[in-house]
Amino acid sequence: MCPINVNEIRIDHIVDFSKDRTTFAAARQTDGHLRIFLINDLTGTVYTRNGRADSWEELIGDKCELIRVKINEARGCVPIYKVNGTHNN
Repeated sequence: MCPINVNEIRIDHIVDFSKDRTTFAAARQTDGHLRIFLINDLTGTVYTRNGRADSWEELIGDKCELIRVKINEARGCVPIYKVNGTHNN
């Protein structure tokens, strides 16, 4: 995974899944890299998508907290889509 520079991330849009209590956020770094984040709203756990490895990777420490802050700050400034459904296997 390419390093994430949290200070260079701009949130583009947010998708809230109410039944799953999760949030997706799409963002771009100033270098053009697309970043996708998944947040479990109950636990506060933050994941980022690693497209090269086709996996989700958990962020820990300061980066986790800073991403949550960035997403909360973006609310009201970017499009927010609300989905009521849940994923069924």
